[in-house]
Amino acid sequence: MKVLKFLTAILVGSTLVFTSCKKDKGEEQENLNVVKLKIGTTTFTWSDTDGIGSGKAPVIDTIRLTPNASGDFTIDILDGSVTPAKDYTAEIIAEKDAHLFVLTVKTANLTPSALSIDSKSKAFAQSGKMTAGAASTGTLQIVLKHEPDKAAANPAATGETDIDVVFPVVIK
Repeated sequence: MKVLKFLTAILVGSTLVFTSCKKDKGEEQENLNVVKLKIGTTTFTWSDTDGIGSGKAPVIDTIRLTPNASGDFTIDILDGSVTPAKDYTAEIIAEKDAHLFVLTVKTANLTPSALSIDSKSKAFAQSGKMTAGAASTGTLQIVLKHEPDKAAANPAATGETDIDVVFPVVIK
């Protein structure tokens, strides 16, 4: 009986390993290493094209805004390690039900609002309005989540993180 249970466990385990290898082999992992944040007519870029966490430090623009200014914003996601850069933004928008942009402001008087939604009227946040308040400094973190549970109390804590970047912010 113990031998039968052991063989069954090996068979089930082997099936799971082979199934997951097939799935992984069939899916190509995107190389997301450039984030472009456009506010009004100005674009701010975060780029780490040699690979996140390896080689050179990322090149990061400082978001510089004037107090009490506002403008529409959009976020674009690219692979800048190839020429020309591969833009994944349209693909992410097409799959917006399975994606969520999470914008977290720390210290700076910066407020994202009127955030875009997906086809089920749930948060997507790839675009919206950005409003600067009084002079201040801080950061804006942008995280792209894949397959988050948008019905969860904190959808930002669910799903897989596709990219996580931090921009310095100066409102002056």
